[in-house]
Amino acid sequence: MPLLDTHPATLCHSTLDAFNIHSDIERIATVNENVQTLAKLRKDELDKTRAELRALSRILESQRSSAEASLALAAKREHAKTILDLDKQKFALAKNVTELEKSNHLMEANLAKMKDEYETLELESPMQSNTALSEDETILRLKIYRSFGIDLREDGAGGYSSAIINKKDQGDVAMIKLDNRKLKRSTYTDFFWNAI
Repeated sequence: MPLLDTHPATLCHSTLDAFNIHSDIERIATVNENVQTLAKLRKDELDKTRAELRALSRILESQRSSAEASLALAAKREHAKTILDLDKQKFALAKNVTELEKSNHLMEANLAKMKDEYETLELESPMQSNTALSEDETILRLKIYRSFGIDLREDGAGGYSSAIINKKDQGDVAMIKLDNRKLKRSTYTDFFWNAI
């Protein structure tokens, strides 16, 4: 008795027809085409992005160089302005120094003149002899001294030997001996002012 009712070749053909692999092969081919298309699109997109990135890098480098050049130019201008300002300050200071030197020379000349006048006045003591002064000058000086509470005592030789100072507010009297040979006029002036 035969094992199969149908011939094996027929069975194989009917099995192959039942599986219908032609549509699967077409689908696989379509998928492969889609994968290749997507890969090409992806490569094109990457190439385009790389090209844009290179262009942007060139622009960035150009802008950076331009910015550095602008900063260097601005720094040079600022440096020149600073130098100009410093020169102006230097000239202003030089002018001030010159004016101060002139003022100093004038003041030194005035000081020398005043020293000469002071020495001349110091030689003219208010306690000098009555013969050297006119009566009016003597009377005027005595009145001034008396208005301050200072009374000059004559030494009998035409000069003055001492000054008596009346301190009315303190109810006290002070006496200062006068000796033109030992002390200067300014020293007696200090004594008088301290005693008044």
